[in-house]
Amino acid sequence: MRYDYGSIVELSVKSKGVDLSEYPVSISLNPGGQPQGLLALTLLNLAGPFMDRAFNYYSYVAQGKAPRSEPPPERPEYPGKVNYVGKWEHDPVSCWAYPTFPGGLNEIPPYTVFLLAKLGDSYEAYLALSSGQLTGFIGPGLRLIIFTGRPSQGIKGWPLVIGVSKDPYEAIDNAVKLASIVAPIKHRKSKAKPKFMNGLGWCSWNALLTDDLNHESVIRIIKGLMDKGVPIRWIIIDDGWQELRNGSLNNVKPDPSKFPRGFKALVNELKALGIEDAGLWFTINMYWRGVTEDFLNSLGVEGYKTGAGYVPMPNLDSAFRLYDTWFRILKSEGFSFAKVDNQWIVHRLYWGFANDAEASRAVELALQLAAASNGIDILNCMDMSPGNYSNYALSNVMRASQDYIPMWRADAKLHTLWNAYNSLLYNHFAYPDYDMWMSYDPSARLMAVTRIFSGGPVYITDREPEKTNVELIKWITLSNGEVVRVNEPALPTRDILFRDPYNEAVLLKLASAVNGYPVIAFMNINRGGLRISEEFRLSNMPMELSSKYVYYKVISGEWGIIEANGSVKVELNELEVEIVVLAPLINGNAVIGIMEKALPPYPLEFIKIDSKIMVRTKDAGTLLYVRDNTLGKVNVKVGSIIETSQ
Repeated sequence: MRYDYGSIVELSVKSKGVDLSEYPVSISLNPGGQPQGLLALTLLNLAGPFMDRAFNYYSYVAQGKAPRSEPPPERPEYPGKVNYVGKWEHDPVSCWAYPTFPGGLNEIPPYTVFLLAKLGDSYEAYLALSSGQLTGFIGPGLRLIIFTGRPSQGIKGWPLVIGVSKDPYEAIDNAVKLASIVAPIKHRKSKAKPKFMNGLGWCSWNALLTDDLNHESVIRIIKGLMDKGVPIRWIIIDDGWQELRNGSLNNVKPDPSKFPRGFKALVNELKALGIEDAGLWFTINMYWRGVTEDFLNSLGVEGYKTGAGYVPMPNLDSAFRLYDTWFRILKSEGFSFAKVDNQWIVHRLYWGFANDAEASRAVELALQLAAASNGIDILNCMDMSPGNYSNYALSNVMRASQDYIPMWRADAKLHTLWNAYNSLLYNHFAYPDYDMWMSYDPSARLMAVTRIFSGGPVYITDREPEKTNVELIKWITLSNGEVVRVNEPALPTRDILFRDPYNEAVLLKLASAVNGYPVIAFMNINRGGLRISEEFRLSNMPMELSSKYVYYKVISGEWGIIEANGSVKVELNELEVEIVVLAPLINGNAVIGIMEKALPPYPLEFIKIDSKIMVRTKDAGTLLYVRDNTLGKVNVKVGSIIETSQ
């Protein structure tokens, strides 16, 4: 199926009397030439050799406890060398996408879900889908591999789309447009923004893990943060709240030894402290090993038996009834959103029983429809497989990378790399969630910057409020609790789409806009710790610029005047970060913004009165401006109105 902006691969196979295998088709793909650059996002676990060790070491060190493993390497090799046999059930396939930069078509890894190729002066964006009865993957090499999950004698579907354009960002957008024709995908921009994303959040996971999660610990931390002036507006109760039997969820109520008064008492106490939204964690199969028969009976629903427990039936009606009943309970307990983890597991749950694409579609849509009908938002997690994103019709925020590992400098680099490049694709499906972070992590400033550039939720996981970096939190929030953030998820700039900032001496750059002002975050995530100096050309921004600008470096305070085709020099040491704001210069005048905030233009509201343009400030601080090509400062209060003289 060909369109002006790309093509859809349609595949139909029938067999008389003989079942087709679970991997029935492999097709060689031919690009429109020899690629000069490749970016692949693969589910092959390229970080497997070190991530488990990192979690078991640093997650406990961050809690002041004895680590449960030897320390991981401080400068790990990535991408790691991973062996595979070509069968999903035997290979180290992850729920997370990992970006890699193949040196040629033969280096494209298996289980690739997205590929961007530069071909002369044009670009092709390959996107694998779960659609009809087929789930597609790319690789190894430029091959399309089909997976069905159940032998059958007839299959049909649309496992791949290819977007094309002279512009790389538009090629990706075109691929998603094509995907929405054959799969129930709605673009992020056409869906409602989750309400809980507006303010600063807190999650219990790294703060408490499972062992220390209880009513008293949550209240102690939130009250401690509030008392220090940290404007927490929403919270997530993560894994560890459950009453289990043999590893399966056994009760709709929380563990009484941890939450003796139940969830409602906890949520009410949190709201009395000023929390506006509370979310609860569970997995798409309700818990890692499912639920008990008693749990199903308490809801009055049916389930599918797998392993030690029961999971949702792989059909829309039955799965909807389970989720709908569950969400009604959560709503009655005071929860307004849910973090739904382990979503990729749908690929494994029903092997041999149900078609993979059909089961994924039924379970994902049932979850979203049930949540929407109860006024519950969903934060999707472990969610980067085709069976997940191909079915995001309603939910609108999703994790964009592997978990945050606190206090580990290597994670600050790799986690940033993964989120940045994954967001090129996944920001089309939902707001990218860069995960929680600790404000007293040694790399916290870099993490704060990446989160406010993500366009998604911004939330911390501090365990000890007395250690909380209050000044850093103030830098990224307004006095009313609003988070300072970009208007749209930031994207890697054109010059690094096919460069590897972890292994090459090049700065990672993420660009977006705030109040119409172009902004760029520069980060040094080089594996070897090199000091890197660059002249960044504004022509490499994702968006087209025109006229003149005042550039202002938020951290160093340096400023100057630059043409739209000019360049700005940035030099950073290991794990350092800089933010550059481009304020339009008109007749020698420009307003930069509030100096005390990470994104100075964010607290500005522009008002046109007759022929004059006025600025109203949403927060107090020092307003930076340029008048007659000279930098000036003036102290302002909340609601101050200043004439811009433009």
